[in-house]
Amino acid sequence: MDNETQANIDEYLAVYERVNPVVKNAEVTAAIIDQIGKDSRCSWMINGRSNGNDHSIGNGDVPATEKQIEFMKRLNIEVPTDCTKQEASKLIDEAKAE
Repeated sequence: MDNETQANIDEYLAVYERVNPVVKNAEVTAAIIDQIGKDSRCSWMINGRSNGNDHSIGNGDVPATEKQIEFMKRLNIEVPTDCTKQEASKLIDEAKAE
């Protein structure tokens, strides 16, 4: 086993040992650890790391997709010049919430 894998296992075991005595349920503890992993991945993506497709997530520099632009037009949203994915997503969410 490589060092990184072992370090990850050690980290999860440490979390398990801290959480399980509090919740007193192995399944709930496992669910909490699963959620910690999801939160970590979300944070990693939001902070602009590469998602493996040469697109940065969350940095605001990636142009809006054609689908986003078309959807914005259908929602009668004025599409800003050089609209980014992040901006388009925010505008779409706001329009859908109204």
